[in-house]
Amino acid sequence: MDAAIRLKALRFGFVVLLLSQAVPFILLYATAYLFLEFYVSPTLNQWLGALEALLLVLSLVYSWRGVRRIRQHGDLSGLVGSFRMAMVLGIASLAVTGYQWSTRFVSAGSRFGEIYYMLTGVAGFYTLVGLFILLAISIRALRIPLSRDNYWDAEAANYFWTFQALGALVAYALLYWR
Repeated sequence: MDAAIRLKALRFGFVVLLLSQAVPFILLYATAYLFLEFYVSPTLNQWLGALEALLLVLSLVYSWRGVRRIRQHGDLSGLVGSFRMAMVLGIASLAVTGYQWSTRFVSAGSRFGEIYYMLTGVAGFYTLVGLFILLAISIRALRIPLSRDNYWDAEAANYFWTFQALGALVAYALLYWR
């Protein structure tokens, strides 16, 4: 099989996987809209939510920068460094979520609280999975060097990281800005 055709097949299959993984997010978004309409809890800390979203956006910048470095320049150390910085920002985002959960700005017994903890919990789970993927690719890239011609692993990790970050950003928009 031609390498270009194989790569297109891998990309298509991965897009199908990501679309199937979007189902929990879509169901939770629909539930949030159905039960909450345009309500935002007045006790919700808007600044911490904004910080969490900003950390995810910055992590996306680093993730895409890493793939661009390997694609255009064959810079393996740039890829690994960018992925590790995206991981640090992702961990910081999870820490902000953990802090919000521990301070109980939102009552878990309210309708908004139930949806808040479900949406942020699912987003946090996908962030953990994304962190594991970024770590695995960073380690693998050092063992089996990636190059300009062979960087699908990094590209797939970047796609998953982008997917989880966009899902978390939509959850942020639904929970904080109605």
